[in-house]
Amino acid sequence: MRLGFVDHSQCAKLRDVETTLRALPGVREVAVVVWEDEKPGKERLTGYVVLDDDHVDQISRGAENERRRLQKWRKTYDLTQFGKEAKSSQPGFDIAGWNSSYTRNPIPAEEMREWVDITVSEITSFHPAQILELGCGTGLLLLRIAPRCERYVAIDFAPAVLQKLKKQMEALGGVWNAVTVLERPADNFDGLAENSFDTVIINSTAQYFPNITYLTRILENAVRVAKPGGRIFVGDLRNLALLEPYALSIELYQSPPSMSLGELRERVRHRIRFEEQLVISPAFFLALRQRLPKISSVEIRPKRGHFDNEMTRFRYDAILHLGDGPDKCFEPSWQDWAEQRLTFELMAGLLEKQRPDILALARIPNGRIERDVEAVARLADSETSGTVGDFKVLEELEHRGVDPQKMWTLGEELDYHLDISWAASRPDGSYDVVFRRGADSELVRPAMAWPQAPAVCENLAQYANSPGRAVLREKLIEQLLDYSRRNFPENMAPADFIALDTLPLTSDGSLNVDALPPPHALPK
Repeated sequence: MRLGFVDHSQCAKLRDVETTLRALPGVREVAVVVWEDEKPGKERLTGYVVLDDDHVDQISRGAENERRRLQKWRKTYDLTQFGKEAKSSQPGFDIAGWNSSYTRNPIPAEEMREWVDITVSEITSFHPAQILELGCGTGLLLLRIAPRCERYVAIDFAPAVLQKLKKQMEALGGVWNAVTVLERPADNFDGLAENSFDTVIINSTAQYFPNITYLTRILENAVRVAKPGGRIFVGDLRNLALLEPYALSIELYQSPPSMSLGELRERVRHRIRFEEQLVISPAFFLALRQRLPKISSVEIRPKRGHFDNEMTRFRYDAILHLGDGPDKCFEPSWQDWAEQRLTFELMAGLLEKQRPDILALARIPNGRIERDVEAVARLADSETSGTVGDFKVLEELEHRGVDPQKMWTLGEELDYHLDISWAASRPDGSYDVVFRRGADSELVRPAMAWPQAPAVCENLAQYANSPGRAVLREKLIEQLLDYSRRNFPENMAPADFIALDTLPLTSDGSLNVDALPPPHALPK
């Protein structure tokens, strides 16, 4: 296709069309261009539009969109309980619906069992007595923790899921008088008194919330109902800083060797653009602390676990500790891993032979995801004509990073308490550690002054993606097409719209039509 000829009269009419479209909600800028098919006489109008993402995000945060997205997830949860996997599950371990993003098959039971056991261990280490769990699901945590508690209030909005939970409680036997199960959405705190729980759990649930505003609203209420001295455990969160390595990792796994790197790039962009889950930066919780003074300190921990899967690679837990004001933080003397030219073996030898009371190390390369991070950089520099097969051959790079679980294991072997943090939110997934000598029971551990992201922004929306934004943008394009058909003469109505981040301009500020991508070929 080539650009068509436009006379003075038609040009004036096109500018009128642009002015009308530019005034519509959700349109920031627009240009309408005439294209001509290779066959003379066949022309079409194409609109190039820069959408107003603030308007799109406003729709995303609206009550109607929240309701629609929550209904979608509720239906998904309920449907998992009607499948063969749920019906054959053993009481206390219903993992129906826990599928790998790589294989699309169920995550192996032994990997899920480790994930459950570690999460239960993390929560029970705080010795909770009064728990509120938002998004309890089929009770993977409740059925293990509730018997140790004085009070356990469990909330979920999926009726079939809660029915399965109650059947499991009956099958397992025992006394469940301390447990109250409520069918309601996570943002409904009706009847929950201020300062009435020592622990609030939101585990593997936040990624299904419709937007970061919804999560913020829930956390504000969770802070209200939690006691000073208590905590909010927000677990199994997907890390926004690692969204691109995550997307590339999955696409590389699923792509055939013959696929071009150009198509691979487009698939990665598409996966990120159409991400349906809420993906959150660890920095969000640090910014939230500034907004809610009852939060005294924040811990950001990468997931523990020996298995290599998407949960250990790309997810983390955020623990919000509550008090009457900011905790006094312990500030260790940090040593940079790269500057000190450390290796795991050198560090282990230092701990074993010198037995320092404290060893604080920053920027440790993450052995779980270093290949994923490196792949992102190499893909950006690779020729589009290359293939996935050639690209995968280059993945066999030297393994320089350290798996965080290897650090935890070393600490246990050498009688060191180990804290690991992702609070810095670095795009390479590197982490920081502090080894402190002595068994956990002997330690009174103050809050740690961890390295953090350099700036905290008041606009919390910047710390998360906008699930479903791409779908809303497509709907806005459809609305523009419909408006054009109904309000413009047939020869003045764009036949399609192409969304751009910006309109290309020449040096004098006019539209650079030669830089516009051509529309699809005209139908025959």
